[in-house]
Amino acid sequence: MPVALVKAHLNFLPDETADDAILTHYGNVAEAWVASYTGLPFDADNPLMLQAALMLIAHQYEAREAVTFASAYQLPFGVRDLLAGVKRQVISIADVEPEATANG
Repeated sequence: MPVALVKAHLNFLPDETADDAILTHYGNVAEAWVASYTGLPFDADNPLMLQAALMLIAHQYEAREAVTFASAYQLPFGVRDLLAGVKRQVISIADVEPEATANG
C-alpha cells in the first residue's frame, strides 16, 4: 500500500517523512490482517479491502495499544462490516483443501 495514500488518509503533509517506517509497518500488518480475516489475498484494487486496511492503519497509529480507555473495542467500528461481503465463507468440509482433512 502506498505510504502517500496512508498519509493522505491520516491528513499528513506529503513531505513529512518522520513516520514513514511505522506507517509502512502498519500497512503491512493491516494488509495481512485483512487477508487473514477474509481468507483471500489482499487486493489494493478492492475498495472494501483498501478502506478497511486504511481504517486499521489509522487505528494502530492513533491508539498504539490493543485497547484504550476511550474505546474497549480492538477494531475500529466498521472494519468487519466492510469486509463481510468479501470474506470467504466456508460452508462445508468440502470447501477445505483435501490435504487439510487427511488423517484426521
